[in-house]
Amino acid sequence: MGRKSIIVLIMVWLAFLFSFVDRLSWPPIIPLASKSLDITNAEAGSYMTAFYIGYVITQLPGGLLTDRFGYRKVLLGSFLIMGCFTMGMGMIHTYLEGFIMRVLAGLGSGAVFSACVRAIFDWFPSRGRTTAMGFFMTASSFGLTVVNMFVPSVAKSYSWHTSFVVAGLLPIAGLILSFFLLKERTHETQQAQRKSAVQFWKEVAILLKNRNLMLTGLSGFCAMWATWGTATWANAYMNKGLHISLVEAGAIMSVFGLAAIICKPIIGILSDLLRLRRKTMLFFTLIFFGPILIWFESTTNISMLYIIAALMGIAAYIYSPIMNTYIGELADSGMVGTATGLVNTIYQLGSLFSPLAVGAVIDATHNYLYAFITLAAGPVLAALIILLVNEKVADRQQAVIKSKVN
Repeated sequence: MGRKSIIVLIMVWLAFLFSFVDRLSWPPIIPLASKSLDITNAEAGSYMTAFYIGYVITQLPGGLLTDRFGYRKVLLGSFLIMGCFTMGMGMIHTYLEGFIMRVLAGLGSGAVFSACVRAIFDWFPSRGRTTAMGFFMTASSFGLTVVNMFVPSVAKSYSWHTSFVVAGLLPIAGLILSFFLLKERTHETQQAQRKSAVQFWKEVAILLKNRNLMLTGLSGFCAMWATWGTATWANAYMNKGLHISLVEAGAIMSVFGLAAIICKPIIGILSDLLRLRRKTMLFFTLIFFGPILIWFESTTNISMLYIIAALMGIAAYIYSPIMNTYIGELADSGMVGTATGLVNTIYQLGSLFSPLAVGAVIDATHNYLYAFITLAAGPVLAALIILLVNEKVADRQQAVIKSKVN
């Protein structure tokens, strides 16, 4: 890896990290803030859903804009929007104000992922790309760890409003750094700009007809259902269900995030070295997630919770570098951003509906076991769906794409 490619990787890593800090600043303080705002569990869960409404809306447009105008411009705009409306969350006093702020923050964050993936495909060759993706994807897990380390403490020492102001300042810092340091290659962006609107949308239509792409997206939907439903409700479960303090619950979830940080680059390196089939790797990384979720819910020993949280963190994130690289490989090199935005739209519908659905289950049953069963169904279905991918067709598609690139 050259110096420029490393700088680009660091910049997109920061962009993804700050988008997750803004996204996940709400779950650690749900018990405190929901009491302050006088809202129900379902309404508290809907704040995460609100973020994902905005996040999902801008997935495909963000991918299209990335391929059309370049990832640098998209990321600079995303930093600005994320920062402003996350800080705005620290100034709310009613449920509706908070819902609006979360939707707007989500709109700013939605284009980040496809822009970052496009940057990785722009600067890293095929061999080594999954390794880069593995390091890049640590940002989401590190974001969870960072949030659980500072948000409960800031909320306890000052207020939960202050924690959002601090979280919102991070993307503003990212905006300043990226303005000076983030560079992009222009060849493929110029090619995309020369395409007519009709030609561009024909290529989008081809993506929609790609069966393997859509199946992988559906599998990702089910996996994300569990990953972000767990990230939303695990803290509240430990606090309300097991009567663990918010600070210790945050510490346990920090272990969850740290384990995920370690596993992502390792799986990326192994994927590049061993060249195992994506389908096989995805099945085995997904199938164990469900049972681990049930194990976590059935455990009351605090020391054991730290161990299970580490295993749960691995299971919740280890599939992501493989799946996201796979998506980019199934698309034409000039449409990587659009393909990523399209499939991530499907992914994030799981993130959108899961927090609300689990909150509704808790309100209806007052039992966290049913909530974790609801979450655990996701990765089991994800593993079964990925088996439906036709690897022979996928191999032909990748061969065609590589021939175009070469």
